[in-house]
Amino acid sequence: MEDTYNTNPQLLKEPLSFADLINAGTQFEVDTANYNNTAYDDFVVDDNDEDVDEEAIDHEALVSPWTRSFEELRKLMTPVNEHIYKRITRAGIKEQGLVPDKARVALRYTAYWEGQTAPFDSSMLRGTKFEFETGQHMVLEGLEAAVRTMRVYEQSEFIISYKLLFHEMGCPPRIKQRADGLFKIEIIEFTLIGDENSLEKIAPEDRNKFAVVFPKAQDMHLHGKDCVKRGSYRNAVAAFERAIASLNYCRLADEKDEIKQRDLLITLYTNLMVCNNKVNKPARVCIAMKALRRLTDNQPSCKALFQEGRALAALGDYEQARKSFVQAQAKQPNNKEISEEIIKVEQRVSKYKKSVREIWTRALGSAEQPEKKSEENVSNQQLKRDFESQLKEFNNSSLQSVNMSRKMYTDKEFDMLRLLATQFNMKLSLSPLDVDQLTLSKLQIK
Repeated sequence: MEDTYNTNPQLLKEPLSFADLINAGTQFEVDTANYNNTAYDDFVVDDNDEDVDEEAIDHEALVSPWTRSFEELRKLMTPVNEHIYKRITRAGIKEQGLVPDKARVALRYTAYWEGQTAPFDSSMLRGTKFEFETGQHMVLEGLEAAVRTMRVYEQSEFIISYKLLFHEMGCPPRIKQRADGLFKIEIIEFTLIGDENSLEKIAPEDRNKFAVVFPKAQDMHLHGKDCVKRGSYRNAVAAFERAIASLNYCRLADEKDEIKQRDLLITLYTNLMVCNNKVNKPARVCIAMKALRRLTDNQPSCKALFQEGRALAALGDYEQARKSFVQAQAKQPNNKEISEEIIKVEQRVSKYKKSVREIWTRALGSAEQPEKKSEENVSNQQLKRDFESQLKEFNNSSLQSVNMSRKMYTDKEFDMLRLLATQFNMKLSLSPLDVDQLTLSKLQIK
């Protein structure tokens, strides 16, 4: 069986002539950015990346809407400019505006040559929407120019001049010379993507000027949000951190600048918390939360409290995690996701406390016979290993102290445990109120 390779057809940005191929040759750079664009939703995985079922294609929808001359069709259209004519077949959503520069736009399109019923190219043949970034010269100039006149949900037909498609030469035999094209286009959605190089474009002498830095930081924020949408969380973290650093370096002229800076920083830190949780960096989430508490006078948003709760739970600090979730729930009492997280944390706390009791009972004596000495069953070396294992477990927990019975140890075992506790930066002490009670506690590092 022959190997098959599934790739998306690529339109050339610039036309090629046969003479160029024969004499000097040429180079192609294949854009793979759109081959696996399924990370739009954080929690949904698209498992339908298979070959398109021939029966699933609506062939009637692929038939050209106009088979007579383009000259006749132009008379039914409105000129956009001297090279593009347009006819709207379904109006878009006015409130969202036209597709702007620096946006990732998702669309469906089908393209025809004059007088032909079958398309020479169509995203529908690939069973998927097509995406590109405006302003990046990723598609034919005429296609992008047409898209830039459209709104979300809009469907339109365009006649685009060869001058904005494949130019004079075309690419015979498939693309004739001086061939205009008819394009049916539907805009599904668009999102602003910002500019990942926006901060590098600031002159060194302007990097502390808020009026210059602020719009560039907004661009970087948009780039970070676009990374999140595509599931590129590490790149999003880098974008948000760079935007934060640039804003913190600025000198503010007045209170208006201070408010604008604070509002954007709050958004950036909140989004940074989300992404750091995604890449399993809970400690960094807590650091960002400290900055948020300072910026909000210790009144962080529900979203920030929720992310803090998740981070604290990942760090094993279940009690504090529960407090954060409860505070988030106070802001959004009907949020089911918060309620579920509180239940999970309470279950973890209960399970952990039970596990700790069982571990210490096994390591330090028998539950049925508490006064039976462990040296009767375990060698000193084994006992030392057990003590070390339990001390490590306790050290990694969120508990600050644990109580035990002195009767469970011989003097030799007590001395061994006290020495090991010191090595783990802990203290084993007798209660002044109950001589039979031991307390193992963590020492605060100064």
